[in-house]
Amino acid sequence: MMSRLTDDVSEKLLKEFQLVMPLAPIKPKPGKKENELKNEYGAALERFYRVAEQERTKHKLGIIGRARVAFGLQQRLLQAGYAAPLVKQVLLAMLTTAFVGSKH
Repeated sequence: MMSRLTDDVSEKLLKEFQLVMPLAPIKPKPGKKENELKNEYGAALERFYRVAEQERTKHKLGIIGRARVAFGLQQRLLQAGYAAPLVKQVLLAMLTTAFVGSKH
């Protein structure tokens, strides 16, 4: 049962990540400043981390469940074509912001 649950959560997080950080970058509108783009991507990633935290608390994932979700998400992101350095950076940030501790 845990395997199915962690697979489902990993898949949901993949879809959420694809929404906030598409593989084909969105072309900025003319005149848009680099800082504005950084802020937009930062806000999008924060939404992704909030979803990850909600999934963690909703399904009461323990340390093993969190690790399985993170590993499953890593595999899915790589298979989807995201660059390994980006995947590593995003997973590390997700683990530290949404998966560490038990706030709820």
